[in-house]
Order: sequence, then C-alpha cells, then structure tokens
Amino acid sequence: MADKSAFTPEEWTLLLESVMMAGIAVTAAEPSGLWGMLKEGLANSRALLQAKTMPRPVRSSKRSSPTSKPR
Repeated sequence: MADKSAFTPEEWTLLLESVMMAGIAVTAAEPSGLWGMLKEGLANSRALLQAKTMPRPVRSSKRSSPTSKPR
C-alpha cells in the first residue's frame, strides 16, 4: 500500500493537484451552460470531501483480487 511517505514532497503535491485537475477537466469537457457547470462543480466537491473523510488505501498490483483464481 502506498502512502505519503512513499512519495517525495513534490510528487505528493502533484498527486493532490492532479485530482483537482481531473475534476476541472471533466467539468470543462462538456459545456452545458451555467447550471450544468454548477452541478458538475458540486459533484466534484462532494467527491473530494468524501475521499478526504474516508480515504481508501492504494492496493499493490501484487495482491490478488477476490475474483482471481488460486494458482
């Protein structure tokens, strides 16, 4: 599992900024007027707040998934 200690300060900042940039890109991808832009912005804000309050660990690719067959 990767956490903040696995990254340099510059990498960690870039990682945090990329989440916001992805949300902005989705909002700008399909302009649907003021109302659509507000709805997309609010959805992005809700998702970020949820991720901040309930962080999920990053899984290593070496871990087997529950659907994988035993060897």
